[in-house]
Amino acid sequence: MMSLVSSMLRAIVDVDGEALVMHAGEKPYVVAPTGQVELANPPLTTDAVKSIVAQLLPGEASHALDEFGAVQHVIVSLPEFPGESFTVVAARGGDDMWVEVRRRKVGEMAAALPEVTFEPAAQRLAIAATVRRGAEAGNLRSAQVLAPPPLPPPAPMAAPPSTAPNLLRTPQLEPAEPTGVPPPAVVVPMSRHSVRSESASAQPAARPPALDRLLRIAVARGASTLYLSSNAQPSVRVDGEVQALEGEPSLGAHDVESLLLAVGPDRHNEGLRSGATSEWVSDVEGVGRVRGMTFQDQRGPGGVFRIMPARPVSSEQLGLPREVESLALEPGGLVLVAGPRLSGKRTTISALVDFMNRTRRAHVITVESGFNVIHGPGTSIISQREARGGHDDIEGVARAALREEPDVLVIESMQAAAVVDVALEAAASGLLVIGGVPAHDTPSAIDRIINLYPAERRQHVQLALAERLRGVVAQVLVRKIGGGRVAAREVLLNTPAVASLIAEGRTSQLPMAIGAGRGRGMRRLNDALAGLVQSGGVDVREAYRTTADPKDLLARLKRLGIDTAPLESSI
Repeated sequence: MMSLVSSMLRAIVDVDGEALVMHAGEKPYVVAPTGQVELANPPLTTDAVKSIVAQLLPGEASHALDEFGAVQHVIVSLPEFPGESFTVVAARGGDDMWVEVRRRKVGEMAAALPEVTFEPAAQRLAIAATVRRGAEAGNLRSAQVLAPPPLPPPAPMAAPPSTAPNLLRTPQLEPAEPTGVPPPAVVVPMSRHSVRSESASAQPAARPPALDRLLRIAVARGASTLYLSSNAQPSVRVDGEVQALEGEPSLGAHDVESLLLAVGPDRHNEGLRSGATSEWVSDVEGVGRVRGMTFQDQRGPGGVFRIMPARPVSSEQLGLPREVESLALEPGGLVLVAGPRLSGKRTTISALVDFMNRTRRAHVITVESGFNVIHGPGTSIISQREARGGHDDIEGVARAALREEPDVLVIESMQAAAVVDVALEAAASGLLVIGGVPAHDTPSAIDRIINLYPAERRQHVQLALAERLRGVVAQVLVRKIGGGRVAAREVLLNTPAVASLIAEGRTSQLPMAIGAGRGRGMRRLNDALAGLVQSGGVDVREAYRTTADPKDLLARLKRLGIDTAPLESSI
């Protein structure tokens, strides 16, 4: 046995590992009880992996690899490793190649291998289409083992089953002799679990490790979304901004298509091939629930993977004031949650639902465009409904929900008069309705609702809002100094003075009413922004960038003694 092979096997044994995984374009690593242990800094090139495989496999096995595209070879009775045996599983497709060296005790070896299914390498290696071209890899080293990364370890190179109609089967193999070298065997996709004899159609599609790795990187960086586009680097959305994943190569159209076909359910893959948009939700180990969406654009196939939180963010975690939490305890009426795009409206609405699920005994029905958070058992009954077909679908689902005797109706997005009609009717009948509105501040949210109607109906809507509105929460997300984002919120409560202004259509005077109602818990958005700047958490320029009333914010900052020179020089 050559020294390089011995050093690889020693690397597995020294950390009590299960397998050594090598894939062209990636760093080799050992799957150990403590996690994923990298063995070399530079990624392996295709030539380096081929050279390693040539040293691991005897001539007969190498010929089988060339002929069938995949092979399994057992190494037993090595003097350097008494009581140990190793199984080499290698596969190749075109210029791509990966190999796994699995460790097992001699006494634990299976007496015979079951009938296995060969899958064409070109399809089975579709998951590995994102090969990176790194620098030439040096020798593997077992003496200096790197600390495992904080990310959860992925399963060793599990590949999806083939969908090819013609399957080549090998005859059942005889038991391997402990002291001999068994003949090479064509293998099924590599997995940490025992091999099962199942048809390709009966096996669930395995998620490509390459995509798992990208998702874990996204989670580690605090991203909410992973983007895959043809002829572009993978990108993520962090703190509301899209940025490329540094160090990741650009993915060609074929690479992206191979990844998406491997992860999407069969019924959605047909849509990808035809250019139609498709969507599904799945659970990813170490990541959580992921909503996958595939599409075709001018570049070619692409995918968007939204990473959903495992549990709702609580009102305490969001720092919602007591007055906002109290709105979720109202027995009836209308509560609006407003904010511009990507301002966290859905997160705040979800926190209010979670608060009710911990404090109320009520029947709550939510109407959502997609389940980003699943609410578990609590003191309330939470029934979540999807409405994905536009305003008409939202209206239909909401009206149907009213026949089920809910105490609370939550409508994620109210952007059509017909949907607002349902909300106002429900509020008039004694239900609490919480609705989302795209608006920058509380006066704009009320104007947005009123302006959905033709002029002849607006007076009626103003009167209905004046009577049934309980409060409005508007928020914007601002970047914090040092990273991350924080919400600045405006709170409007429906006092008699506020109701009078709404009924008379004088919404432009609502900011003054909010200022006069500070003692009741109301707060202007500029007050919140100025407070964040004063506390040192937000830069003055960031606050100025997000305000809807720059002059008022500038005046408030000056009254607080905050240096506004950076703003005045840029105005």
